[in-house]
This record gives sequence, C-alpha cells and structure tokens, in this order.
Amino acid sequence: MTRILIAGANGTNGRALTDELRKHGEVIPRALVRDTASVEFGDGVEIVEGDLADHQSLAAAFDGVGKAYIVTSIQPNTIDLFQNFFRAAKAADVTHIVKFSGLGSDVNSASEVIRQHGETDEALRDSGLPFTILRPNSFYQNMLGQAQAIAENGAFALPLGDAQQSLIDVRDIAEITAAILTTDGHIGKAYDLTGPESLSFHDIADILSAVRGAPVNYTPITPDQMEAALKEAGMPEWSAHALAEIQALFATGAYSDVLPDAERLLGRPPRSFRQFAEDHAELWRSTGEASLN
Repeated sequence: MTRILIAGANGTNGRALTDELRKHGEVIPRALVRDTASVEFGDGVEIVEGDLADHQSLAAAFDGVGKAYIVTSIQPNTIDLFQNFFRAAKAADVTHIVKFSGLGSDVNSASEVIRQHGETDEALRDSGLPFTILRPNSFYQNMLGQAQAIAENGAFALPLGDAQQSLIDVRDIAEITAAILTTDGHIGKAYDLTGPESLSFHDIADILSAVRGAPVNYTPITPDQMEAALKEAGMPEWSAHALAEIQALFATGAYSDVLPDAERLLGRPPRSFRQFAEDHAELWRSTGEASLN
C-alpha cells in the first residue's frame, strides 16, 4: 500500500482527488488539513492536521508517505508555501510529487496568479524531486458560484467579455491525477489540461438556459467592477485584485485552445459543459421552477 499525501485536500480539486483515490485499493489517501475537527472524508482516508507554513507539521504529515500532491488557494505567500512542501517532500524521500499548476504558467505573465504558477513550477523542477506538473484551464465548477444568481434572477455577470475558453471539469482533472499517481510513465512530464470545446460565456448562458428550461443571461462587466464587488463582499484586497487580474487575462481569448492531453490521459473525451450543467440541473432553477426538459 502506498500512502499519498494530499495538500489542499479540503478544496474543490483536493476533495475530488481524494474521492477518486478512494477507488484505488492499492493506495491510502492522507488528507492534509488545518483543522481535523472541521472536516470529514469518506472511509479509507487518513486525516492529518498540518499547515504549509509550519515546517514541523509538514515533517509529521510526510511520515510514511510514498507520494504527494499539492494544490493551494490563491494567496500572497503561495511561493513560500510550495517551497516548504517541496523541502518536506525531499526530506521524506517521496518517490513522486504531482503539482497542480495552471494553463500558461509563466514567470513573466501579466497575472500574478499565473506568475506564481510559473515560479513554483520552476522551483519544483529545480528541487530534484521526481515530479509531474498539471496545468489545467479554469473549471466548470467555478460556475457554481453563480448558481444562486442564476436561480434567483436568471442572470450572471463576469469580466470575460466575448472571449472563448476551453474550461474543464474538476472531476476529469481528479481522474487524470489519480491515474498519474498510481501508474508509471509520468515522471518529468507536464500536461496541459482543457475541456473538449471552447465556449464563450454567452454560449454557457445558452446551455444553462436549455438545461434550466428558462432564460439565463450573461452580462460582461469590467475587471475593476469585479474587483470592487469582491472587496465589498469582504474579500481581502490582494485576493480581489489577483482574481480580477486573471479574469482580465482570460478575457483576451488567450485561453481558448482545445489541447489533446486530457483526452489522451483519460482515454475518452473530457466531459462537456452540457454534461456538467445537467449534472447540477437543479441548482440553476429557483425553488418554484419545474424542469421543462
């Protein structure tokens, strides 16, 4: 049995991977969380308390671990947190580390988030650890944050203009990641992961309208409007600016290409946005709305 440490286990991608690894009988997922009392995972998952900023807790979390995976939320000290994790992994002699990065990761990007991905990718390459880097586009699941507005008002607003984007389902990323962690042939590789199609958010609104059985309208706003709204909602200034900044990059259309890695690694086409929308059909409808499909 191989223990796989999952840093960021309580986030969207970390939970999806933990669920996927539970299907693999030859591994024991070990979820690294800040507070073990506030989280729950399914049977077969070990939970260990630790913090990426706490070197001692990381050393304990790596005890008995053979492989590791790391994803973090967007924050100012991301680079330091990744480097702490890499040092702990090296000290533990892990045989494989999978890093969650981002499509287009580049130390010279106009987006702070993409620059962080680029710097931490380089740090992992320089660490001497056996690694695989995953660089996914944005996720269908981000639309779940718009579900209440869609259900209540039949509308959502984002600073993405008319640009197309090849979004991907988190469940497909998790399936790919689990396969990489449990099979050979991926050391030293970096994979760019996209969905099967490139859609504008007008297209997404049309798909949601069909699934909802009632109109859904998309209104483009500016990054500045998004940043102001996030700050008003209580998001820290750095995070609000970083999110608006990366959305402005997406709005250029630079993230529209459909790339082959996901389909090749899955052995099937990635899930479409229509599939995702149908899987969450009730979220797009108000409590009084019946399905018309």
